[in-house]
Amino acid sequence: MNKADKSDMDGVAISVTYTGEYEHVLDGQRRIAIPTCWRVSGGGDIFFLLPGRHGALQAIPDVTFQGLVEKARKVSFADASASLALARLGSMAQECRCDKQGRIGLPHRLIEYAGLKDAVVMIGALTSIQLWSPEKWRLFRTADESVLDEMQKIGERPESLSELLKGKV
Repeated sequence: MNKADKSDMDGVAISVTYTGEYEHVLDGQRRIAIPTCWRVSGGGDIFFLLPGRHGALQAIPDVTFQGLVEKARKVSFADASASLALARLGSMAQECRCDKQGRIGLPHRLIEYAGLKDAVVMIGALTSIQLWSPEKWRLFRTADESVLDEMQKIGERPESLSELLKGKV
C-alpha cells in the first residue's frame, strides 16, 4: 500500500503493508479478527471484500477500493461490457468495517464461495489481504522459486500506463 493510503486519527499518512500468514477461527457470528499489525490504531478500518481467484476472498483496503471507484466513474454507461463488469463487481463487493476488537463480519455467500468452515487463513498479499480455507491454501502454497520469477516480472513493469503507451518498456 502507498504511504498515502491510510491515515491515523490526526490525518497523518501511515504505510501499511500486508505480510505474513495468520490462521483464525471463524466465530459463531461469522467474524474474523484482522491481525493488529494490519490495522490502524483506533479502529474503524474499512475493507471491501470480494471473491478472488482460486476460491479465495480478497479484502481490499478502503483507499485502494476508492481509487478503483474513481477510475470506474470515468467509464461510459454506454459501454455495455464495462457496465456489466461494474454491476458484477458492485453486486459482489461487501463493505466490512472493523469493530473495536478488529473483527470483520463475513457474508454467508462469500463464506460459501471460499469454502470456509471453522478456520480461515489470512494471507498478506502486500497491498491487500487474501482469505483462504486452510485446505485450499495448502494446495496453492509452494516453497519453490516461482515466486521470485513473479517478483522479477513485477519489478520490470512500467510505473504507469503512460510509460507503456510511450514505448518506454
